[in-house]
Amino acid sequence: APFPLVFSLPKFPKDVQLKLDNKEPCHKISTYRHKIVRVLHETMAQHTLYPSNSDYVCAVKALISKYPFLRDAEGNGYHTWHMSLKRKFKTERSPLVNEEEVKKIKMKYGHNVKKPGEKEASCQRTAGEDCVSSIGEDAISINAHVKTLQDQYKKTQPDAAIVDEKMKQTFAWRRREITNGIPVAEIVQKYPFLKTPSVLFQEMGRMHAVNLSRCFQDSFSKIVSNVLSLAKGKSIIEAHYMDARREAVAESLCDMDFRAALVLLPVIFREKVDDYVTIGQEEPSTPYPTVQILGASNWKQVFSEKRIFSTVKMEGSEVCRAVGVEDGVLSAFCTYFVFNLAYPSYNRNTLLFLQRHVLKVTAPGDKPLPTAVVRIINLLS
Repeated sequence: APFPLVFSLPKFPKDVQLKLDNKEPCHKISTYRHKIVRVLHETMAQHTLYPSNSDYVCAVKALISKYPFLRDAEGNGYHTWHMSLKRKFKTERSPLVNEEEVKKIKMKYGHNVKKPGEKEASCQRTAGEDCVSSIGEDAISINAHVKTLQDQYKKTQPDAAIVDEKMKQTFAWRRREITNGIPVAEIVQKYPFLKTPSVLFQEMGRMHAVNLSRCFQDSFSKIVSNVLSLAKGKSIIEAHYMDARREAVAESLCDMDFRAALVLLPVIFREKVDDYVTIGQEEPSTPYPTVQILGASNWKQVFSEKRIFSTVKMEGSEVCRAVGVEDGVLSAFCTYFVFNLAYPSYNRNTLLFLQRHVLKVTAPGDKPLPTAVVRIINLLS
């Protein structure tokens, strides 16, 4: 949904709301202030992951208009709220992985490696431009690589070797652009092959040295039957799967079970399937990556047909097209890493399970898995 012209303040947690109703200056206590910012962020994120300046102002003005005792003592009255909310969005869009791969590339190519006691050289930059990239590229060479990629994308049969080489050459530069907060729509316009599952998988492979498709297929296949057992009777979607299975021929059962387990995965974590995979033309209810099945009118058809058309939607725009539920789900998962998005709270356990248990993707500083995820892993073992 587009960001509303008039922002409606949500209800805050009971302890915060009580203090607000009593007109207490609770914003002077960091715990309460953080809770207010968190709730504002969650409400705004239902509309966009990249609020404009006017969106931020709209939200914080609504806050201090209703609770004027929260105003800043100086200035326009909402500057600190504006900055806190902006930082919160930046944090939530922060990488799921740290940028160790970029650091390694810098070390490998010997660029900008400081010796002990050496001062860092200053370098003037213009918007969207760096003096030298981490792999010896500059804005001119990057633009040449980008043009080649865009020209290849227009071809009926692009040269895969050229595409792979140019994506490698622009990788570190692209990582920095994404980390600096360039919107997804601009990134996929500049690097159009990110709209394809195979290149998304390769991008993820560059970040984590993993053969994503093979690892996904091998690892998830081992738990399909146990996932289906845990999901049994817990969703109307599971009933549609059972109907489709009764009518299927024996040769298609293995693929059908794999698709069903993948679709029903959120069910075993008590999370919503519709915020993960949805059917039809309606816009997904969340701006986060969602697989939209366009080649089927019901769940029974989704489970029955292997080569079904799907698309990954994000912020109301199509990010990637895929054939098959499997490639759609894996592509949607990759977008969190490739575009540096934090997992949304409503599907966090499902996505963490795919990342850590199925794909074995970890990064330095990862927190321990939530208890709910560990319990499911124990049940599936």
